[in-house]
Amino acid sequence: MALIDKRTTTSGKPYVYVDGLYAAIVDTRASAGLYRQVQWTRAWSTSTRHTVKIKVAGTSGRPTIALDGLAYMG
Repeated sequence: MALIDKRTTTSGKPYVYVDGLYAAIVDTRASAGLYRQVQWTRAWSTSTRHTVKIKVAGTSGRPTIALDGLAYMG
């Protein structure tokens, strides 16, 4: 599983939850615009269904993110 997003000077931070549990916080800020960037990945040893939730952290001065998508790499 991969989180793919756009990185800019004003991009904030999303929280990532997997199956209801906190997994990571990702900083999407960059010094220049970067598009379709893989920012976070997770792999599992077995194939089963998982729920991934992305929640915007509301970072001061850069409260938004631009999510391009989630990719399943099987």
